[in-house]
Amino acid sequence: MEKQSIRNTCSSSLMLSSPSSFWVRGACIGRGCFGAVSTAISKTNGEVFAVKSVDLATSLPTQSESLENEISVFRSLKPHPYIVKFLGDGVSKEGTTTFRNLYLEYLPNGDVASHRAGGKIEDETLLQRYTACLVSALRHVHSQGFVHCDVKARNILVSQSSMVKLADFGSAFRIHTPRALITPRGSPLWMAPEVIRREYQGPESDVWSLGCTIIEMFTGKPAWEDHGIDSLSRISFSDELPVFPSKLSEIGRDFLEKCLKRDPNQRWSCDQLLQHPFLSQCHNSSPTESSPRCVLDWVNSGFDLEEEEEEVGRSEFEDAAKAIICNLATTGGVIWESDGWVEVRCHASEEEGTTMEYSGSTRVESEYNTSSDPNDDVAGDSAIIDVSMSQNLPPGNGGSAAALPYEFVVVLHLLMEIMVYTTCIFREIVLTMYLLYQYNQSNKLETLSFNHSLKFCLFAHVIRIGQNYLLRGEMRSSVLITSHCLILITLVYSQIVVF
Repeated sequence: MEKQSIRNTCSSSLMLSSPSSFWVRGACIGRGCFGAVSTAISKTNGEVFAVKSVDLATSLPTQSESLENEISVFRSLKPHPYIVKFLGDGVSKEGTTTFRNLYLEYLPNGDVASHRAGGKIEDETLLQRYTACLVSALRHVHSQGFVHCDVKARNILVSQSSMVKLADFGSAFRIHTPRALITPRGSPLWMAPEVIRREYQGPESDVWSLGCTIIEMFTGKPAWEDHGIDSLSRISFSDELPVFPSKLSEIGRDFLEKCLKRDPNQRWSCDQLLQHPFLSQCHNSSPTESSPRCVLDWVNSGFDLEEEEEEVGRSEFEDAAKAIICNLATTGGVIWESDGWVEVRCHASEEEGTTMEYSGSTRVESEYNTSSDPNDDVAGDSAIIDVSMSQNLPPGNGGSAAALPYEFVVVLHLLMEIMVYTTCIFREIVLTMYLLYQYNQSNKLETLSFNHSLKFCLFAHVIRIGQNYLLRGEMRSSVLITSHCLILITLVYSQIVVF
């Protein structure tokens, strides 16, 4: 016996018991820290939709909070043509497993990053259309009192050949949430400088992420190269900007300049961006939606169909997609695997300190991944930080592990550098003193003063280092020789004597 419940903003939660469920879970199309995204098909009318699920029994608290956060945002947001449609939420019992579910429209083309060959859009006209959709969606999100916090190509789904929809609201929060309850959230290479510095995160931060995403869509690569902490330092504390694509038109580069101002107060708002010549010719278009989706119009579900959706005919593409999903449909549960990247999550509350958790995650084809990397509540009870890194955790390391604050990691990095140089200096001192001892034992320097003997041994040691490197044939040794020379010369002229 399988029980499934579903609800939407227009009806209360409804638990139904039936020998056969109203919908069947299909193939998994995306995984992340929050759980997994699967296709699903209605047994009533065969419509296809997407289900984002969390296993209530085995999930971490932050995973459930991230999904609840996204559900809360979708309930508050009014529908928009360039935001993935919210179809409801509910709880399903599948076998012995209970899932918390978020129901969304299914967009079979996947996300922008994986939709096109090489993940890049070389047609600037198409880039303009995609950008117009995103700016319009962000303007709507901001006008509704929310900040998305994780704008990037992975969270942009392709609905039609020239239209996209913004997805993944797991990191979003209300603009007026107290600052004390907010920690940086999003994907590091797309974060605005003020976000990494923990100064502010608002609509202006989404505009910066939009600029980085435009570069990503056009080039197929992130706007910033991933060098770990060094990249975060460049983004947050330098005066650098991402490299603008050379093939982008002058008007497109000007648009990027308006988005990527390091001072958030100088960045254009979404209203201003829509008036920019780069978008002014295409942002007024309002295409008809025709992607396959589930309207969840089951008996007693209380989920009313929108009149305009009823009038849209089913295309051949939809029929083909439905047939494919029917063949893939299965009653099996979600596959909880992870691939080669890690999400760093930060959870904060008024009563507790800030902690971070690491968990494996996988992205397959289209990803409704809650930048739930960050695990956070919209209401502000918890905060989420989504930091994607190209590393693997040991198998089975699904639990949480303590992580260090960014500032502490930077200090630790500096201390390690100091230790390296200190060790190098100490080594040279010891070797030099040992060399001096050898010369004194052989009476080669008996006529010289101690200081002159020390200087002689220091330079003899430098020559020996150079000979060793040259004998090895290491052409890169010049840098090492120079560093050794600087250290030893400093010791000589500082008249440092170590006993």
